[in-house]
Amino acid sequence: MFRKEPNTDVAWCALYSRLQNENLLNEEPVQIKQRKRIIPVYWAAACIIALLGTTIFFLYNSDKKSADLLTLQNTENENILVKTLEDGSTVYLTSNASVSYPKSFSGNKREISLKGEALFDVAKNPSKPFLIETEKVTVKVLGTAFKVKSSVDGNFELVVQRGRVRVTEKVNGNSIVVTAGQSVSFIDNHLFKYSNKDSNIFNRYTSKMRFKDETLQNIVHVINQNNDSFVVLKGDLLKASRLNVQFYKNNVNEMTQIISLALNLKREIRQDTIFISQP
Repeated sequence: MFRKEPNTDVAWCALYSRLQNENLLNEEPVQIKQRKRIIPVYWAAACIIALLGTTIFFLYNSDKKSADLLTLQNTENENILVKTLEDGSTVYLTSNASVSYPKSFSGNKREISLKGEALFDVAKNPSKPFLIETEKVTVKVLGTAFKVKSSVDGNFELVVQRGRVRVTEKVNGNSIVVTAGQSVSFIDNHLFKYSNKDSNIFNRYTSKMRFKDETLQNIVHVINQNNDSFVVLKGDLLKASRLNVQFYKNNVNEMTQIISLALNLKREIRQDTIFISQP
């Protein structure tokens, strides 16, 4: 499998010099911590970092259902940790949130568990519903985007961005269907649905995205999900390459530029499409 570790210093220096020559640098200074030293820069589009605050580990115990589960946890305070599951669904984890999921979804359902707050963009598969287990309720979807907040004390909130979601109380089996523009909360052991038209609540999940040891194919998949432009990777080996990267701004040109510089790749723009390939 093709794998290349990014040279962050080279990538930043090359990109900084290019933007400086083209007068594209922002005026507001930003400090990026890297290798225990502070580097003053004037552009906050993206940075390659070692994400030491993120943990991925296997869970093993006597319960066979818990075997071969992966748990992904975000211990950073300001940034969203993004993970694409093997079915193509994308999870955006906020600070201190964690999600447990199998390496691959088998059987007739896709089942995971969540603690904390996350945004889900679920790949559509009517024959294999996506189930999210929380402390008090179960969330069932076929293909949609929504945010979920769940705590150990049973507090629960869900907001649907698009599609339909069914939320079911674990104790009595009562369920409620939530559609785009609606929210549901679990209060006093009951589900309550109400209208929520604030679309800006979803923006913060993509404003500061981090990827930990993620394939380039999955990173580009997330970029294409959240932007009008279309990014294309040329070559299967290139798609399988892995990268640690953090983006400060959700801008396609800047994100693809730092990826190309970090991995020494060729970047071409043709109309509304950006092509990335080996040089």
